Amino acid sequence: MFLKNREIAFLGIMMAFAVLLQTLGGYIESSTLFFLAAASFLSGIVERNFSIPVSVAFLTGCTLLGFFLAPQKAYIATYFLFSVYVIAAEFFEKKIYFGEEKKSPVLEWLVKGAIYHVFLFLTLFFLRKFLGWEEMMENRIVAVLYKHRILFFAVILVAAEGFWLLFDRAYIFFMRNYGKFFMTDRNIK
Repeated sequence: MFLKNREIAFLGIMMAFAVLLQTLGGYIESSTLFFLAAASFLSGIVERNFSIPVSVAFLTGCTLLGFFLAPQKAYIATYFLFSVYVIAAEFFEKKIYFGEEKKSPVLEWLVKGAIYHVFLFLTLFFLRKFLGWEEMMENRIVAVLYKHRILFFAVILVAAEGFWLLFDRAYIFFMRNYGKFFMTDRNIK
């Protein structure tokens, strides 16, 4: 896990970009998820270039810095969960596609789906218990949907599944098209 000076500088620049994106997500409310997702993509770049322990250290540093610098503290939890998902996706992609034995991509989707859905249910649980479920129910559209609970939960489920597919496809697109620009000397052949 010992890193060279050039690699430490690379990680510092990535961390600065991640915290900048987290902070922008707090100030530009209409694009919060975009900025938080882009910041989490940087965790995937770090995992792809280095290793899981380095990416976990990177994620810890970005989360702590974001907590102290970003205006919206609750968004840092979203960034953290996005980044854990990205790091896990990178890990399982390496295991499935680059390991000695070729496995089915169905296994990758099952693992990523399990991770996403655990995070989704944890988020809904904490939202309901601690983070203002009642305030969210005061919104007119949400209140009307909540009167018909089956419809409400169906809309939430469809929106969550659509977001998962969009987030995952956007990450794969980003890494295929732009990941090569973020390579350190270690991976250039």
